[in-house]
Amino acid sequence: MVSPVPKLAPLPVGRGVRLAGLVVPGVKKVIDQIQPYTAWWDDQNQAASRGSEPLLAVVGDSTSIGIGASAPDRGYAALVRSQLQEHHGRPWRIINLALAGARVQDALDRQLPALKPLNADLVLCGIGTNDVVWGREVTALRESLRLLVAGLPPSSCIATVAGGSRRAHLVNRALTGAANNRGLAVVNLWAEPGAATRDRLAPDRFHPNDLGYELMARAVGRKLGLNSPNGEEDGGQR
Repeated sequence: MVSPVPKLAPLPVGRGVRLAGLVVPGVKKVIDQIQPYTAWWDDQNQAASRGSEPLLAVVGDSTSIGIGASAPDRGYAALVRSQLQEHHGRPWRIINLALAGARVQDALDRQLPALKPLNADLVLCGIGTNDVVWGREVTALRESLRLLVAGLPPSSCIATVAGGSRRAHLVNRALTGAANNRGLAVVNLWAEPGAATRDRLAPDRFHPNDLGYELMARAVGRKLGLNSPNGEEDGGQR
C-alpha cells in the first residue's frame, strides 16, 4: 500500500492575479476553479493512496491540476492516466501533488518530499512557468530547476516551461540539460500542433482549455510511446 499523502490546500492567490480578477471576468472564472479543483484532487489522492495498482504521480502547478479546463479530470494529468490505462490494459492510480500558483521552490520544499515515499511507476513534472512570468532572477531559477531534476526518480517525464521569451529559453536550456544528464524524458507541452494558440486557451488567456489539455496529453503520450502504433517512445527531445 502506498504511504498516505499530505492533504492538498490551495496556495494564496498572488496580488497581481487577484487584481486582474477584479477587472477581467475570464481571470475570475479561472481563479474560482482553484479551490474546488484542489479539493477534487485531494479526494482522488486519498483514495489512490489506499490502492495497489500502478501509480502515476504528478508534481507541478495549476496546469497539472487542470485549471482552465471544464473539469479537473479534463486536465492533461488525468488524460495521461487514461492513456496509460488504455495502453497497458489495466487500471492506474494517480496521486497529484501539484498546486495552483506553485513555483519551483514549492516543488522542492513540499512536493518532492511527499513524492519520495510513493515509489511511483511514472512521474509527470511540470513547473517553472510561474517563476518565469512572475519572478526576476534567472540564475537562481536555473539552479533550482537543476536541483528539482536531481531529486526526481528515473521514471520521470519533465515538461519545459511555457513561453518564447529569452528567460524561458534560458530556463528550458538548463532544465533540458539537467534532464539529459540523467536520461530523463523531456516534453514540450506547449507546441503540440492541432489548433491555433487562441483556440487552446481558457477565458483568462493564460491557462489551457479542454482542447489545450488534450493536445498537452497527446504530447506526453507520444513521448512515452502511449499513442504510437508500435508503442515506441518518440525519438525527439530528451
